[in-house]
Amino acid sequence: MMQIGDYRLYSLDVQDFALDGGAMFGVVPKVLWEKLAPADHLNRVMLKTRLLLICGNGRNILVDTGMGSAWSEKLRAIHLLSDFRIEEELQKHGLSPADITDIIYTHLHFDHVGGAFRPDGDGLVPLFPAARHYVQRENYLSATAPNQKEKVSYSPVFIEAFGRLPSVELIDGSAELFAGIEVFTSNGHTRGQQLVRVSDVSRSLVHGADLVPSSAHLPLPWVMGFDIEPLTVIDEKTALLESIVEADGILYFGHDPFNEAAVLKRGEKGITVDSFITL
Repeated sequence: MMQIGDYRLYSLDVQDFALDGGAMFGVVPKVLWEKLAPADHLNRVMLKTRLLLICGNGRNILVDTGMGSAWSEKLRAIHLLSDFRIEEELQKHGLSPADITDIIYTHLHFDHVGGAFRPDGDGLVPLFPAARHYVQRENYLSATAPNQKEKVSYSPVFIEAFGRLPSVELIDGSAELFAGIEVFTSNGHTRGQQLVRVSDVSRSLVHGADLVPSSAHLPLPWVMGFDIEPLTVIDEKTALLESIVEADGILYFGHDPFNEAAVLKRGEKGITVDSFITL
């Protein structure tokens, strides 16, 4: 557990899955990225869905929801998708899905929104019945009418179910959602992605979302094939990493298979990890 201001922060290890290594590392040669992310015989690299849980001031807040359990056997096999461990992870902290008051979505790609629902007959129902859901308006609009590059990342089934949720707040740009918890936008990976910062007068943590999904993506040119604007990603990543180092902050990784978060430092090769930490 990490304390920042009035909030206790936890990292929930809710699911394991795999994606194509080329898609995860774009134009970076495999001979370089496979040292950090070994691939299987189908070129898939293992990833995590780690959820940031923020508790305090009467609220239990999740950042993202993972992939969830509403997947066909075929897609489970393609993604090497593990069971969804959300209830077990919440129980470690005395909580259940019914106790979650708010969910902040970095964006609505399938691996960030799918866990908001559970199968019920032939449809989907909310897994977190009391939660209010926060997403950037621009991202929701992108999800409902995705471009050709992103169609595979925005699942129509999940987006339709998201549109039926009773308590959705569409945000326009940077905002302080709660005292000490703010969101700010990043558009290189997908339009209207939002990063989450938790801070007090002396400490801060930023959820890297899919701008910096893992520690292997810290080098500025190491961007994903999924990114819609790679050069924008590089500019946004540069600004983010500089701001974290200046603030002596912490960067949280939502997809790193090995590490939850890191303190950063400047080195000869740019900004790198000073030390890995656990929440």
